[in-house]
Amino acid sequence: MATEAPVSKPDLGHNASWADETFAQRVRPRRKTGTHKWEVGGVIVIAGSPSFIGAAYLASRAAGRAGAGIVCLASGRSVVVALAGVMPEVAHIVLPETDAPGSARRAVERLGLHLKKAKSVVIGPGLGDDELTDHLLSALFGFGGKNAQVGSNIGFGGPSLVTTSARDVANSPIFGHEHLKLVIDADALTWLSRQNEWWAHMPQGRAVLTPHPGEMARLTGLSTEEIVADPSQVARKYATKWGQAVLMKSAYSAASDGKATLVAGDAPASLATAGTGDVLSGTVGAFLAQGLAPLDAAGLALFAGAKAARTLEHRFGDLGVIATDMPDGIAGVLGKLGTGNESR
Repeated sequence: MATEAPVSKPDLGHNASWADETFAQRVRPRRKTGTHKWEVGGVIVIAGSPSFIGAAYLASRAAGRAGAGIVCLASGRSVVVALAGVMPEVAHIVLPETDAPGSARRAVERLGLHLKKAKSVVIGPGLGDDELTDHLLSALFGFGGKNAQVGSNIGFGGPSLVTTSARDVANSPIFGHEHLKLVIDADALTWLSRQNEWWAHMPQGRAVLTPHPGEMARLTGLSTEEIVADPSQVARKYATKWGQAVLMKSAYSAASDGKATLVAGDAPASLATAGTGDVLSGTVGAFLAQGLAPLDAAGLALFAGAKAARTLEHRFGDLGVIATDMPDGIAGVLGKLGTGNESR
């Protein structure tokens, strides 16, 4: 029986470098002695639904293991009840589980104080693709659904043709807080792909998008074959167009902010298992909350995830690694980079 040839390690393109240990040592978060949990960095994870409770768990646990000072999970009551006992260190924000009129407004109100205190938001894992998600994301982003503002004069070129209005920002409970960085993943990417010229309504440099090839195909109109043929080039092109960092999940995953590109130096096949994308999004969110720039946060998550997978393979083999193994593995990788402590 024939087997597929392994994917060859890519050549680095223009302004690209490896997300390797040298890079990781340079950018890793450093925690000051005596600091406070909110100073370390708070992450809000907006994730989960009755059918995908595990996604909320994985993203939240990964954020904590990657160094966030406090993780707040915002989800429906059914998800909170299922997870409260298994994640005692995570705070919970209970969101409405109905698409009745006013539910999105109530959700935003419940998130309000937390958005002021947190430094990053992870949004999308396991939210579901339904009307409830549409209402919630439209309210949080400030566009889409009833809030849609279709700019007929906005072109499809690079960010020089895109102007984010003050009204766009004012309409968004997330982007209205200038200190917040955002990780957009999974069902939030699917929702975003349906919004006309969505990048025109988002301040540049505030988000990391983490698509797999199928999600990227919906966002761009490219085929999955075109995307997997050169993920680093695709990430760079659309990071430039959208004005946001793009972490393209593929064999040798790559991240770009349009100016520079980081390519994973390894492609563990053990990562091809359900839930590892949720772990990745939580990890990126933790690094953003600790002050890393979007590209550095994405690159460090690529390095730590691949290194953790290889370490776990020694115990479980390449077929036996599962997503719940990964947060602890990532913590181990970060620990070996250094203690992460500094005196004032």
